[in-house]
Amino acid sequence: MKPYKHQQEVIDADPKRTALFFSCGTGKTFLALSLAEGNTLVICPKTIRDAKTWENQLQSIVVHKISFLKVISKEEFKRDHEDLPKFQTVIIDEVHTVCGLTPNTRYVKKQAIPKASQLFEACQEYLKRNKPDRLYLCTATPVKNPMSVLAAAWLLGKDWDFYNWRATFYVRLPMPGRAEIWGVKKDSETKNRLAKVVKSLGFTGKMSDFTDVPEQTHIVKHIPLSTAQEKRLKEIPMEYPDPIVLVGKQHQIEQGVLKGNEFEKSETFDTGKIDAILDLCEQYDKVIVFAKYTEQIGLIEQAIKKAGVPVYCLTGATKDRGNLIKEAEASNRCLVVCQSQISAGYELPSFRCTIYASESWSIVDHVQSVGRSLRMNKLAPNLYVYLVSGKVDKAVRDSIINKKDFDARVYLKL
Repeated sequence: MKPYKHQQEVIDADPKRTALFFSCGTGKTFLALSLAEGNTLVICPKTIRDAKTWENQLQSIVVHKISFLKVISKEEFKRDHEDLPKFQTVIIDEVHTVCGLTPNTRYVKKQAIPKASQLFEACQEYLKRNKPDRLYLCTATPVKNPMSVLAAAWLLGKDWDFYNWRATFYVRLPMPGRAEIWGVKKDSETKNRLAKVVKSLGFTGKMSDFTDVPEQTHIVKHIPLSTAQEKRLKEIPMEYPDPIVLVGKQHQIEQGVLKGNEFEKSETFDTGKIDAILDLCEQYDKVIVFAKYTEQIGLIEQAIKKAGVPVYCLTGATKDRGNLIKEAEASNRCLVVCQSQISAGYELPSFRCTIYASESWSIVDHVQSVGRSLRMNKLAPNLYVYLVSGKVDKAVRDSIINKKDFDARVYLKL
């Protein structure tokens, strides 16, 4: 497999510790493996480990300097990091999921230290203890928030001051009687400053920077609610007095489902979203559908199978994901329905239509999901269809358009 120009430029530069922040579909996995030397450790999400993405990509590299490749999930790393030996190269895939640093502090032995996730602290500790010769941080979405950028900088060995960083990119919000609450500064000057910092950590770039990308079409289809959905939406506030919980339940009903608890069965409703998916399956031989709720995935799977179209389901319970993706790619006609939160670490470059039956509330998940079919190794015009029903659905879509996570508190103006 021959490197693309942007990959070859990085390989020629041969950085020892750097960030690879190229957009989805531009070959970060190939690039990191091409730079790696000796015994190599890859830390990645469980879904990517299970799909054997890194092992499969290594087989496509004719010449590399890796003597041994070990791929482990984030959970395994957090559990076992103290017992792991030194690796000459360490690669952290989807590093934004590791960089759990917050603007708040906690006290250890009467000394204030930044409050961070156990996984991030495990990574810091392991890298300081073992000092790998090479370190590569990979993600298409590095700016989850300014603190995640500082966390990535610390992993790369930058000695940047926590308090100066917080003062630069955050503002303390007035919340009498509550713990410190910090909000991200949103002015254009601060955003531009953060963008420059991100570029300083390594290599960045969009796919359009490296090649001519065919037109990608994004359309929104408004699907009316059924009578049963409207009736249930009127009833549900009496059952869930907590407004935050209520928003989640309303969003479920808009998808045609209502998740029950351990004592109650889940409810389902007729929804026009199923008909819209069936219509697009008539127009496209291979379709990807993203849906947030497993109950909704079940409804879609049942309807598509009934129509005679092969269906592959990718959820948190799916086993042998690597073979599932291979079979779907090899198929002449099928639908792959994916849980919206499982949006990274695999590619489906032969699929020309992607449908969002319901979106994840995370902008990171959305950015990653678009990159499942938009790949440099098989560029083509793609259609992305967003099925929107009801008020919460629309609010989620509006948040993603504005490149923000959907926040129920913001939606409710709490």
